[in-house]
Amino acid sequence: MRYAILLAVAITLNLTACASTRGVDRLPFGEYLRAGYQLNERELRALQYYVSDDIHLRRAVQSGNRTIGRGILVERNARVVDEILIEKGTPGIAVGSGKDWLAVSFEPGSYLYFSSRNDGVHVVGDPGREGNLYYLWATDWVGGPGIVYVNGVAYQAEPSNAYSHLLVERKALARSEARDRVQPGRRLYDDRRD
Repeated sequence: MRYAILLAVAITLNLTACASTRGVDRLPFGEYLRAGYQLNERELRALQYYVSDDIHLRRAVQSGNRTIGRGILVERNARVVDEILIEKGTPGIAVGSGKDWLAVSFEPGSYLYFSSRNDGVHVVGDPGREGNLYYLWATDWVGGPGIVYVNGVAYQAEPSNAYSHLLVERKALARSEARDRVQPGRRLYDDRRD
């Protein structure tokens, strides 16, 4: 009877320990992952990327129209502000890569550069973080807004966007196996003597 109970407990423990999965979590994407997993360009393009923080880009477009009306020069000016917002958590795909950069597209036909290079001008990032994360690439971050190019057109990025970086998802799978064996026990003195 005792053996049957121990066997039932061992089988139950073995079944519950066979396979377990943890949830999916998002990790900051940096050189530590790229080098650690030895990711090639094909693999970089196979990853789903997400942006860590809102990215807000804007540019002012001016248009003017000059005419003559009733003998007077008439000048009509209009100022249009073109804005792009990429919200925190927006998914993107890599459409190009280099030694320390990725071009990530958040909509068809356009992309932004993210880089792990931190020369103080192009990528500010967070010097307190390890692993050279891939931050939004821009020129002239020092002392104000950065200049980000979208399809060759210059936009101003807010200074807070200097800390926007890429994230990737990781799903941790764990497999463990229990091998249980019930030992019969040993007695110092055996009651069955010949």
